Amino acid sequence: SFDITEYVDFGGENVITVKVDHQTPSSRWYSGSGIYRNVDLTITAPVHVDLYGTKIETPDLAKNQTAVATNISTTVVNYSDQDQSVTLKHTVFPKDGDVKDAIGTFSTEAQNVPAGSSAEISASGTVNNPTLWDTSDNPALYTVRTEIQIDGQTVDTYDTEYGFRYFNFSAD
Repeated sequence: SFDITEYVDFGGENVITVKVDHQTPSSRWYSGSGIYRNVDLTITAPVHVDLYGTKIETPDLAKNQTAVATNISTTVVNYSDQDQSVTLKHTVFPKDGDVKDAIGTFSTEAQNVPAGSSAEISASGTVNNPTLWDTSDNPALYTVRTEIQIDGQTVDTYDTEYGFRYFNFSAD
């Protein structure tokens, strides 16, 4: 990803071009070139969840699949010119489902994120009876929605796709 903030004319007309700069020789098995994935433009508020800014862990899932202890670490970026007191709200619900079908919701206490910097904010909560992810044609997936709130107002929403799963190896 690329941050193009300094190149954008806010309120003006902008043209954004994405191109391939194919250079040879190439070390890839296929030396052709092109754009083979989606190209997205993401517009964020000054205070937002960083790209790939959530880490979700369920350390005791193998022992308890009914009331699952869930830890979420979120990187919050504050590009504004003043410190911000933020609260994070995390909601876990079935992928392609509705928030009203949530199997877990928890929030953090308000925390300060200094102007022009970022902070990692941790939260812990319980998720109830998730269906475990597997390798079938229809694996059970969930959306973990993270909302950043300032003074009770949601200023950013960030969705993370997640599957509850665990594995282990043994001599047996």
